[in-house]
Amino acid sequence: MSKIYVEKEDETTLTIFNKRIIYDFDSQNLNYKNLVNFNFGEKFLYGRVSRNFKPIYFNNNLVELKTFNPINAEGTPPQAVNFVVDMFERLATQFEKCVTIGKISADDPFLSQLKVYKAFENPEELHGSFLQTQLNTFSRQLKKRRYNNLNQFMVTLESLLEESLKLYPITFAGFVKSRFCPISVSGLSIEIADSDYFDDNGKIEQFINSPNWEFYLNACRSYGFMIDKLIPWRLVADIGSSECLEYSRIYGLLNTDQILNETYGRTDLIFFNKLKFYLLNLYNQNATSYAEPFDCNGVQQTRYIETKRINIEAFDNQFNQEKLLNLYFKIRIMEEDKKLTYGEQKKLIDDCIRLYKIRGLSSSLQAFETIVNQPFDSAGSLSYVSERQRKRREDE
Repeated sequence: MSKIYVEKEDETTLTIFNKRIIYDFDSQNLNYKNLVNFNFGEKFLYGRVSRNFKPIYFNNNLVELKTFNPINAEGTPPQAVNFVVDMFERLATQFEKCVTIGKISADDPFLSQLKVYKAFENPEELHGSFLQTQLNTFSRQLKKRRYNNLNQFMVTLESLLEESLKLYPITFAGFVKSRFCPISVSGLSIEIADSDYFDDNGKIEQFINSPNWEFYLNACRSYGFMIDKLIPWRLVADIGSSECLEYSRIYGLLNTDQILNETYGRTDLIFFNKLKFYLLNLYNQNATSYAEPFDCNGVQQTRYIETKRINIEAFDNQFNQEKLLNLYFKIRIMEEDKKLTYGEQKKLIDDCIRLYKIRGLSSSLQAFETIVNQPFDSAGSLSYVSERQRKRREDE
């Protein structure tokens, strides 16, 4: 029986695909819309993008994280958004009551007494670790190439970025939307088991076939939780449900828009303000002397070129904020893999640079991210976005 499901990560891609179809069919339950495939469509980005698809991140400076009680895991106590913890604790209490009165089985290892094994993960820390790996890769590649000033370095770096960005984003915005960023960064997800993500057989045996499975689905729905169909021990707060909003209102978050606007922050500014320091460090790490052959009146000779390190003031003098913004726009377009012609890319960047000169950095970045994150190939223009926003305000 187990051979029809995925059991380990090292199976072939085709085998995993075919077996996942079987798992998808066997795990479906049309009676429960809160059983959701978070690998499909817009749900893939749940808790990581705004309504207009701009990447966002949970900012615990805006809303506090709350620790689960009691602490059910070793090491750092698991945390989540405050109202999500409240929802879960009420759900866990309901399970305890039903076990006591014999309504559900008390022997289920995961679906009788609910325990938290994993919850919020800090997106800035995850991005920092991921980015450092990419910067180390760039550093190794730069050691093989030669540059003796900042302009040459930027040209070399851009060529390296073109080769890697579609697969490995470096900006915070690109990372948040990528497959490398888990839903746990949203602060809305909780995992009640430490099982293997790839072991579909274990999911069927331990969850789908559990005598408490139907109760689990129904109870999660009644407390405002969705369940990840591919990882059935993962609960995700449905911030669009009335059940969830009952708990968020206690903290002054009255509706879904307020949760998104007052709990999550922008990813563009936080990364852009660090970008020049990443570039400066990368430049200085590989600023070394190298030997260069040259011809002198028919005689082959060697001269030594020294690439001097620079400080932040020198960097700013040679590569001001406007140039840095231009580079950021190019990087984000490559990360999003928008199907734009060179002319369309240039128009988008030029428009946003003009906005930068008129309204400043924040407005320029916000307008750019609004355009580049549209879920269709043509990025449109600033005038298009402005008109769309005007019509939306009129409709409201």
